[in-house]
Amino acid sequence: MRSLARILVLLMSVITMLNAAALEKVSVQFDWKYQFEYAGYIAAKEKGFYRDAGLDVELREYREGIDVVSDVLNHKANYGIYNSSFVVEDGRIKPIVLMATYLQHSPLVLITQKGIENPSDLIGKTIMGTKNEFNHSSLSLLFSHFRINSSNSRLIDHTFGIDPFVRREVDGMSAYRSNQLYELDRVGIAYNIIDPVEYGFVMNAGNLFTSHEEAVEHSVRGQKFIDATNRGWKYALDHPGEIIDILKHRYGVKKSNEALAYEANVIQKLMMTDLYGIGETNSELSTRLFKQLLRAGMIQKDQQLGPFLFRDIVAGAKNSFQLTAAEKEYLTRKKKITMCVDPEWYPLEAIREGKHIGIAADVMKEFQRKLGMPIELVQTDTWNQSLEYAKLHQCDILSLAAKTPDRMQYLDFTSTYLAVPLVMVTTMDKPFEENIDLLQGKKIGVVKGYATFERLKNLYPSLDIIAVDSVSDGLDKVESGELYGYIDNLVVTSSYIQKKYTGSLKVSSRLIEKDELRVAIHNDEPILKDIFEKLVEDLDDKTMQIIYNRWASTIEQVAWVDRQLIWKILAILILVGIAVIWRYRILKRYNTKLKELSITDKLTGLYNRQKTDEKLIEEQRKINRYSDYRCGIMMIDIDYFKMINDTQGHQSGDRVLQILSGILKKTFRQTDVIGRWGGEEFVVILPNTSLEKSLVAAENLRLSVEEYTFELSHPITISIGVGELIQNKSIHETIGHIDEALYAAKNRGRNQICDVQSL
Repeated sequence: MRSLARILVLLMSVITMLNAAALEKVSVQFDWKYQFEYAGYIAAKEKGFYRDAGLDVELREYREGIDVVSDVLNHKANYGIYNSSFVVEDGRIKPIVLMATYLQHSPLVLITQKGIENPSDLIGKTIMGTKNEFNHSSLSLLFSHFRINSSNSRLIDHTFGIDPFVRREVDGMSAYRSNQLYELDRVGIAYNIIDPVEYGFVMNAGNLFTSHEEAVEHSVRGQKFIDATNRGWKYALDHPGEIIDILKHRYGVKKSNEALAYEANVIQKLMMTDLYGIGETNSELSTRLFKQLLRAGMIQKDQQLGPFLFRDIVAGAKNSFQLTAAEKEYLTRKKKITMCVDPEWYPLEAIREGKHIGIAADVMKEFQRKLGMPIELVQTDTWNQSLEYAKLHQCDILSLAAKTPDRMQYLDFTSTYLAVPLVMVTTMDKPFEENIDLLQGKKIGVVKGYATFERLKNLYPSLDIIAVDSVSDGLDKVESGELYGYIDNLVVTSSYIQKKYTGSLKVSSRLIEKDELRVAIHNDEPILKDIFEKLVEDLDDKTMQIIYNRWASTIEQVAWVDRQLIWKILAILILVGIAVIWRYRILKRYNTKLKELSITDKLTGLYNRQKTDEKLIEEQRKINRYSDYRCGIMMIDIDYFKMINDTQGHQSGDRVLQILSGILKKTFRQTDVIGRWGGEEFVVILPNTSLEKSLVAAENLRLSVEEYTFELSHPITISIGVGELIQNKSIHETIGHIDEALYAAKNRGRNQICDVQSL
């Protein structure tokens, strides 16, 4: 019997070893000590969810000196945890891939001694925090806004304990709502809380990330890890007491049961499961964070966020086009692709406020998604400068260029991905011409440097082809009579006529020739040329039609300068605006005297993110319950707000925010909910209001702001996006569409309204 028992034990050991050998070994590096903040990972390991997924997971506790990001990027760990959705170092974005977000609102706050209630009170004081918190966090944004820095205040390293604060050796210190606040309350130390969210600076936390190589080469394993971790978090939230016992007895956590229960309660609220799925990532919030860091000078101006979500990186790697090993190695070494464009060729492409917009811009975004690496804009002032930059290797590609013998001396070209007919524009009194060759000796303008210039000179030698500086220059000269006509493609000329030359210019001739536009690559980059050729070949007709329709439809709607044209467009279109609000419910304020978190934004006096999110959830429940109930949403953004801060200072910017808040309060009903979304953006919730009525309210607001005298050097206007909550549709998805409408309104010239139905 004993022999049989020994054999059985030995057999079980062999089976266990074989099972372990069959599991894939992976590791995840935590960014702090074991605590309930990592409950989902611990539950997934201890309850066998990782094992069920075929994974043998090592959970690595943080030790002093560990650089979590470096360890993951250098493949010392497969996955890591970080308190931001992307990583910035020395002003440059590190190439991490975001897999999941578990804390939708960061628990990071600043606690201060009694008597220090506002951020500006901290100037000249001693503040304790980590290097990352001072440089790249919601606290760093708050400090930048209120000009708190090492030259006017004493910033010291964190001890990760409360003793320096208790002994009043520091005036303020960074803290987590889930940890230090409980300890301070327990020992009866009074404090104030300064939360960056209350000043419009919002971040998430508990972000699971990996390297680009790990995401692409082991995408199936990565998805298994995400799914098992999400399963672990659900279990941990449903069984907090069991996980607390595991933390104390298997992971050596020294906290009391009460402290861990407090932490579990806070963590559950931070996950905001009423609004987000467990682990749900949000690229929109990351984009806003990127803008805030860029505005604060914490990110270099040449940086782009690019694709960074796990699902997008994996999708890009799985496109129908296949890269060779040499092409993949080339891209890995290159890290980014630089691009020059025509800065004034709207709607084909243009540069507006440092951003590439138009048809070509959307195509490049599609290429960027498929490649899984950034395509960065190199800014130029003219098309000729872009050509010169390409010639001098100061940019890798031209996004939209026609092939000419001269350019072929230094550029290679892909196949055509956009072909548009050429037309001639004249004044209204000129007759329609079927054959422009009959216009002997007439002066016809073409932009200098365009392929059309030399092409037309060769095809129509009887015409007097005149070089002009830009599209606007050419059309102005036609309008003044200096030129008989101007030749360009139909899409561009139609846009310019409708935005500036309605009633004075018209299309008088359609040429046989077309602009056949391609991606141009420097001719000493054959691998890059092959990559873009594959991208162009993989660009399907449906995608191109969607992109073309998106920008072609704006030809009738865009009005950048002419205010009369804006009114004409407003008479034709349903003006809309956008209201976005999401996420982020600011937690209860854990304080000896105040347990409830303030529901107002400190600067504007409007509802803060938490309260607005709660109202959104309430309204969505009504929408789901009653089929005839309607609720409109607006998202509002102040136009050119960055210029106000840059030229007139943050105090002027804050004053504009406060005045606009007053206008909002006067404009809307008492039953409407007005909240600050963050930065210069606001949200309005309109209960019992249809989309049509919301549009009317949006127009009233737009006019009120336009007519108000702000006493600044230039007028203040707003762009608005409008939508409505939809029955059984997630708030997250609805808000995303309204956000798209807001940016459509801004792209169409600002001081406008756009609704989700017009996208």
